Amino acid sequence: MSKLRLALLLPAMLVPGIASAEPTPIRELLKLSCTGDYLEHCSMHPPGGPEVEACFRQNLRKLSPDCARAIRTYQREKKSNR
Repeated sequence: MSKLRLALLLPAMLVPGIASAEPTPIRELLKLSCTGDYLEHCSMHPPGGPEVEACFRQNLRKLSPDCARAIRTYQREKKSNR
């Protein structure tokens, strides 16, 4: 898979179920902040699966500060929308 295609699919890789959602600022933040971290730590997992989310959780301390911050922001937003 090309890196460009991978970057475009990143939100779906990080957060299962958002591939069909309309673009949101948090999706853009995840894509911008975590593409490199996905490629470095979790690219062995298929896009959109729970394995990717688990991989990011497992590697949270290894993630770039921007990616970790974007994931925490997404989690807070998700909790507040419940």
